[in-house]
Amino acid sequence: MARRASVAASKVVKRYDQVKEILDAAGGTSKSDYGGAGRFWDDLDKLKEAKVYGVRMIAPEEKASCCSDESRSARSGLIRGLRGLAPFDGNRFPPLMWGGARVAEPDIAFIADWIDDGCPADDHILPLDAATSSISRAQLIDLAEFAVGDAGTRGYAYREGEPRQRQNLDCLSEPEVDRLRDAFRDIYDLDDNEQDRRNYNNQALIHQNHCQHGWERFLPWHRAYLYEFEQNLQDFKKDIMVPYWDWTMPQYRPYHPDKGWIIPRAFKAFLRPEAVEKLLGELDPKPTPAQTKALRAMAEPRMHFVSQHKFFCHVITEVGYKDVTPAETDLNRQAFIRALLDSNSLWYPLRYPAEYPNNETINENIQYHYPTAEDIEPILSLNNFRDFGGGNVYDASFGFIDQNPHNTMHIWTGGKNPDAVAAKAKPPAYACSQPAAASPTLLQGQALAEKRNLAVTVKDRKFHSKSDMYSQPPLGDMFSNLTASYDPIFWPVHVNVDRLWWEWQTRNPTSLPYDLDSVLSPWSYTIRDMLDISRFGYEYVRCSYFIPVGMQAPVGRLVSKPIKVNERAKKFRKAEIRMHWVPQLVRSCFVRAFINQPGANAATDIRDNPHYAGYLAIFGHGECYGGAGHCDLPPLRPRPFDERPRSHNTPRNHRLDVTKAMQRMLEKTDELQITLLVIGVDYREDNDLLRLEGVSLNLLD
Repeated sequence: MARRASVAASKVVKRYDQVKEILDAAGGTSKSDYGGAGRFWDDLDKLKEAKVYGVRMIAPEEKASCCSDESRSARSGLIRGLRGLAPFDGNRFPPLMWGGARVAEPDIAFIADWIDDGCPADDHILPLDAATSSISRAQLIDLAEFAVGDAGTRGYAYREGEPRQRQNLDCLSEPEVDRLRDAFRDIYDLDDNEQDRRNYNNQALIHQNHCQHGWERFLPWHRAYLYEFEQNLQDFKKDIMVPYWDWTMPQYRPYHPDKGWIIPRAFKAFLRPEAVEKLLGELDPKPTPAQTKALRAMAEPRMHFVSQHKFFCHVITEVGYKDVTPAETDLNRQAFIRALLDSNSLWYPLRYPAEYPNNETINENIQYHYPTAEDIEPILSLNNFRDFGGGNVYDASFGFIDQNPHNTMHIWTGGKNPDAVAAKAKPPAYACSQPAAASPTLLQGQALAEKRNLAVTVKDRKFHSKSDMYSQPPLGDMFSNLTASYDPIFWPVHVNVDRLWWEWQTRNPTSLPYDLDSVLSPWSYTIRDMLDISRFGYEYVRCSYFIPVGMQAPVGRLVSKPIKVNERAKKFRKAEIRMHWVPQLVRSCFVRAFINQPGANAATDIRDNPHYAGYLAIFGHGECYGGAGHCDLPPLRPRPFDERPRSHNTPRNHRLDVTKAMQRMLEKTDELQITLLVIGVDYREDNDLLRLEGVSLNLLD
């Protein structure tokens, strides 16, 4: 059987090189020319186009379809041939490799994953992928420092049993946010395919037609909704997760929210350089050289704007380009809005956060107040589901979590459009030098009853169409239950509500909704199904830093490169070091962890040592007592219809609580360096025992 060769110290291994190595080993000295294709795997471009008797070895990429869920690898002749599937099942052609050996299923699964990832030429064998090519797979018996991978560059290759992580939105790196933007854009692009249930408008329509508020179905229904939406995103961006917006963080200044960030920076309006260049060719009249320079300066360095009103006032007063009005038909305004949408798919024109008539605050205008941590804690302290999440059909009531913060955050982010009146004035003009009178104020000649019934318009709207994006409604879409989900900021708001429910559940594990078997329309989930988030494969963390290692070589010592901790991530509740995908070990050992002590060794004193973070004990399996293959690592995916429990030899993850040591170190510095030492039963370093995919540092709320 083909085996993956171990990797020499400090050698960087590319996945394609490993694919060739597997096929070379299986092909051996065979002289088969595969119907004239020869050694088709020796060159990547050749491999992608190779045909063996008319069968494509690598199936062409296909646009995602709602009518087929067959992966690219499953359609590829190479994988079918290696697995002995038709037409390589012996009836037409023999299984691959011809004249050589069969390939082990774990290696076939490795090749299949590489094909499904797009047959990349230069990525490395990293389970959680790194941003740089300098990360090596060295045998860790020296002080070689390992870098932190950037999950925003490529997806985190979660293993079976590893929950995906919903992280704090404000702690994500820019590449991670850009990946989220790309995922949203992918499902926006499906809006032209009206019958595709995954398109954004169809997903938003579910909330419009089925959403549950004001009773016990509120929380479980939205948990199902978030999960379904995430699955649609993952059709295009594997393992993408929707982050949560913790609106109580200091940068939002909850006691003076009008002076804080208002909304997350990731969701604000900004211009990218390429969008500016396109815009310059569309504006009429053309901007002057000085105006052109000022517009380009808005993109580099990037300037952020909470709403389109603030953006256009900057264009008029600071850039000096005055040939734009708030009229819906103004072509220059439309060109600016297209540029903003092209730059940031998470920005939404029909969102007017914290904007109320005459510069009033949310407290003054509608007698709501922005939720603070002090508001949240008493809600989390409630001890029954009726008070926290809502009552049942026999004892109906809003839960406190549903009212404030949930309802308040909808109103805060929706806001009242300060340009709605000006857009219809003659002539239309932006009011930038004085507070704009938003349309929800009592207009001249408007009946009081009409003012009270003011609401977001739904009838005859073509959501997410260009004409809709150019419109000037009186209220933002988040202001209404019927339209809120059309604004992408809906999702991180509700993910945070779900996170708060999860935190409350950890405090009150036996406090449940009443009618557990109620079906959550339009799906078949019940309330009971939605009680445990681990069943749906996710967890909440403030942020996470992953250090790829790889299982090809044993680990005796791991020293990470310094990890710079985001300032907004420092106020964590708990910190964990996790060792990922550790197989059964022949011998017992324990692993000591040190923070900011890279020179630590087996002799380093751990008593009264502020750098010592704790240890993990791993119980050895001993020598294999079974037959051939008994202690081999199981395949990544079970065979079809193999319903047996997971293999006894499935690798596990190990977790170590390092909260106190982390907090001690962060009092003095914002950089952390992890050192892990494998110590044998003789209390000496054991350099040829432990193998693992990687190590992560996780900060939890």
